[in-house]
Amino acid sequence: AALGIGLLLAAVTGGALAWAGPMMYMIVAQFALIGDWPSPWMWPARPPHDLGGALCAGLVFAAGIVVATIRGARAFREV
Repeated sequence: AALGIGLLLAAVTGGALAWAGPMMYMIVAQFALIGDWPSPWMWPARPPHDLGGALCAGLVFAAGIVVATIRGARAFREV
């Protein structure tokens, strides 16, 4: 999921800021681990064989691959 978030953010903000999305996801996932959140989007906090968490992580990764393939990362334009 974190890689998919990075790919999606690279298409929106560009490659230089694409690291911010996975970093924020990691911070939220840490709170999910501490607080025992039941949401499948917080798949690091789910049990190892959880189908919902695997589907959510796979969907975000697939969306990131599709968007990065079709659109690509935004190029930084110097002024």
